[in-house]
Amino acid sequence: MKQEMKYNAAYDPQFFAEVYDNHPQAIVWMPPIHRQGDGAIVDFAYVYANEEGLRYLNLEREQLDGLTLENSPTLTNELRSSILAEMVNVLQEGHKSETTVYNAALGKWARVLRTRLRGGVLTIVQDITRERNIIRQLEQQKALLEEQAVRLGEQKALLDNILHHSSNGISVSRVLRNDSGEVVDALTVMANDAAVKYSGLPRELYLSKKATELDPGIIGSPYYKSCVQTLESGEPFVMQYHLEPVKRWLELTVSRLDADHLIHIFTDVTPIKEAQLQLERTVQELQRSNMHLQEFAYAASHDLKEPLRKIRTFGERLKASLSDRLTEDEGGLFGRIESAADRMQQLVDDLLEFSHVSNQPRQEEAVDLNEAVKKVLADLEVPIEEKRAQIGLTPLPTVQGNRRQMEQLFHNLLSNALKYSKPDVPPCIAITTRKVSAGEAPAEPPLAEGVYHLVEVSDNGIGFEPQYAGRIFEMFQRLHGKAEYAGTGIGLAIARKVVENHQGLIWAEGEPGVGAAFKVMLPADVAEPRNAG
Repeated sequence: MKQEMKYNAAYDPQFFAEVYDNHPQAIVWMPPIHRQGDGAIVDFAYVYANEEGLRYLNLEREQLDGLTLENSPTLTNELRSSILAEMVNVLQEGHKSETTVYNAALGKWARVLRTRLRGGVLTIVQDITRERNIIRQLEQQKALLEEQAVRLGEQKALLDNILHHSSNGISVSRVLRNDSGEVVDALTVMANDAAVKYSGLPRELYLSKKATELDPGIIGSPYYKSCVQTLESGEPFVMQYHLEPVKRWLELTVSRLDADHLIHIFTDVTPIKEAQLQLERTVQELQRSNMHLQEFAYAASHDLKEPLRKIRTFGERLKASLSDRLTEDEGGLFGRIESAADRMQQLVDDLLEFSHVSNQPRQEEAVDLNEAVKKVLADLEVPIEEKRAQIGLTPLPTVQGNRRQMEQLFHNLLSNALKYSKPDVPPCIAITTRKVSAGEAPAEPPLAEGVYHLVEVSDNGIGFEPQYAGRIFEMFQRLHGKAEYAGTGIGLAIARKVVENHQGLIWAEGEPGVGAAFKVMLPADVAEPRNAG
C-alpha cells in the first residue's frame, strides 16, 4: 500500500526566480519528503529548477510537477540511492558536500555542490562533460605518448647504434638562404662518426664550417644544383661527387628532411672510382688502338693488292717465257709461288672484308633473308655442283639490317659447310628458322629481352670437338692444317662481327664425324637488356 508523502519547506517562487533564474549554472532546490508516522526522510521533490537546470536534466518545466528522486527518469537506481543518502546527510548535518559524478542516464559528468537552504537542499550542478571528455582524451593521449616515448626511446637507442656503427657516412645539413630566399650555402648540423671520418676533418671543424668554406667549388656544381632541386621537389637523388679538399670520391644519396634540411648518406668510393676512371681510360686507349689497327689493316691490305698483283703477273710472264727451259723441279717452284700468291690474295681479300665489316656504318633496311641466301647460292653454284651438295631451305624471315653484311654472313657459313664436308660424301646442308625468346640463347653474352629469329645452318660434315666451339670464331684460328683445308681463318670471325653489328648472337655446336650446326639469333622485336646476373 502506497504511503502518502509530504514535505514542509519554505518555498518562495519569487525568491528563487530573482536569485537563480539567470544563473549560468544548473540549480535545483529540493525539499525532503517525510514518511508519515516516524517522519523519516524517504525522498526529495524537484520543486524548483532554473533554466540551465532544466536543460541539464533534459526536462520541461511542466515535468517538475510531482517529480521526485524516486520517479526521476534522469537517474539510475544506483545513483538515486547515493544521492538520497548524500542529501539526507546535508539536510540533517548542515554540511556542504561537493562531489563529481557520472550520470549514465544523461550521459553527463558533473561537479555537484549541495547545501542546506530553507529547509531543503540546494544543488548547484556544473556540467563538466566536455572537460571530462577532454581529460579522458588527454589521458589517452598521455598514455599513447608515454607508449610512443618508450618506443621512441627504443628507436632513438637503435638509431644511435645505427649512426655509431654504420659504415656509411650519415649527416644532416641546414641550408642557408639570402634575403630573396635563394640557397647560398649550407651548414652540417649532425654527422655520425663515419661521416666525420670520410670528411677527413676534425668533428668541430666539420660541424662549424659552411659548405663553401669546406669546398669552395661546390656552388654551381651538379651536386649543388641537385641538392637545390631536391629541396624544391622532394625527389631524392644519387650521385658520385669528388670532394676536392680531401681528394676523395663519395657516392651520396640525398633526400629532403624538410624545407631547409637535407639528409646525406654517403660512402667513400675512391678506390672503385679511380679503378673505373682507369678502366675508362684503358677502354678509350683500346678503342683508339683498335681503330688504328683496323685502319692499318685496311690500308696495308689495300696497299698489298697492287704489289701482289704484280708478283702474280710477272710470275706468270716469267713462267711463260721460260716454259720450254724449265725443269720439273723449277716448274714445281713456280707452282708453289702461284699457290702462295693465291693464298696471299685470299688473305688480303679477307682482311679487307673484315675491316669493311668492322668500320662500315649500319645502313638499316628490310632485308629478305630468302633473297640474300638465293644470291649466295648463285655465287657458290660451282662448288655446290662439284661436291654434289644438297641444300635444304625453309622460308626465312625479313630482318632489319645491312643487306651486304647479311649476304656476307650466309656466304661464310655456307662456304664453311661446303669446305669441311666429308671426302666422297655429298654435303647435306639445312637452313631452318623459328622464333624464340632471348632466354634460349647461351647465358653469355646477354641479349636484350624480346623476340628473335633463330636461323640454323647445319651440315653432315666432319664436325669438331665441343671444346673448340668458341675458338673457331677467333681471327686466324684453324682446327685443321692448310694442307687439308684451304682458308685464312677469318671467315667465321667476319660472321660473328656481322651478327654483333645486328645486336644478335652466333654460336656453334658440333660433334666429330657427325657434323656441325651454326646458330644465329637476330632481333625480331627487341626490348630491354636482359640481366646477365
